Amino acid sequence: MRILMMGPPGSGKGTQGKIVAEALKIPHISTGDIFRQAMSEATPQSEELKALINKGQLVPDSLTNAMVFKRIERSDCIGGYILDGYPRTLSQAEVLDAYLAEKHQNLDYVVMLDVPEETTVDRILNRRFCKSCGGSFNITTNPPKIENICDYCGESLSARDDDNEETVLDRIKVYEKETKPLIEFYESKGIVCSIAGDNSVKEATKEIGKCLGRDI
Repeated sequence: MRILMMGPPGSGKGTQGKIVAEALKIPHISTGDIFRQAMSEATPQSEELKALINKGQLVPDSLTNAMVFKRIERSDCIGGYILDGYPRTLSQAEVLDAYLAEKHQNLDYVVMLDVPEETTVDRILNRRFCKSCGGSFNITTNPPKIENICDYCGESLSARDDDNEETVLDRIKVYEKETKPLIEFYESKGIVCSIAGDNSVKEATKEIGKCLGRDI
């Protein structure tokens, strides 16, 4: 099963993507994770990525496409995968569509998480991450058991440099302009399922399960 998780920044698509991926035993592929891994490398490309992401801007399509395709060609994706954060533009979607068609494949579902702007901003400003193991938390809706300590590895949690209100609002504007047209593109294929992303994590997961015809 090949699934695309869509929604504005802070909609919970990353959290839901991981939950669904674990339930279906398929990889959760986040462009955010791919980019952060690339930025940890000392290359000119990493510096370009870092500057773009810190400003809340999109990475060029040619680079994004290549990085994602390289990932989904790995053997663990044979049984399917969940895409989180890609495609973000109509151009990317068309390239992905053509890429999959060449392999006689297609996306099975597009899960759209609808969240009000004020909820998006609040969620992002309260996010905390573990740089050691990649664990993610929200200090209001999904706090760690011990304040600022990762539940999984015991290391300290921190906010991302780009998780500030100015950058968040810029990212929402980019989303509205570049990403929302994708909804119409995928609706024309009849594979979009809209979910109320401002519900609790458990409620949203349950609704996604219904969409996919699976008990998650």
